[in-house]
Amino acid sequence: MATDQVSFYDESLKKEIEGSFVSDGKSIHVSSVYGAESASYGDLGACIDRNAQVLLVQKLLSELARDPGVGQKGDQQANQKPLQGKQQRGGQGEGGGSQGGVGTPP
Repeated sequence: MATDQVSFYDESLKKEIEGSFVSDGKSIHVSSVYGAESASYGDLGACIDRNAQVLLVQKLLSELARDPGVGQKGDQQANQKPLQGKQQRGGQGEGGGSQGGVGTPP
């Protein structure tokens, strides 16, 4: 599978967007500095040619650039779980924090 590069100017975002994509025959996998996303060929309709692929890739790259968190939701959720655990342990009397618990009057 060869990786293709795409670069275009998005008028709505007023910036140049660059990314790459690869097709595995069933889906198109897009990646850029904004994240990564995949789309199945079903999203292309009946016409699956190079131009249709590039248009879909541009659409996906624009969506990623508009909201970079879209392509990283799984990563963010995985990173938040350990962080939440650390925050909970840190707030239970370690260091100079409050010694009262939830529901304890001041």
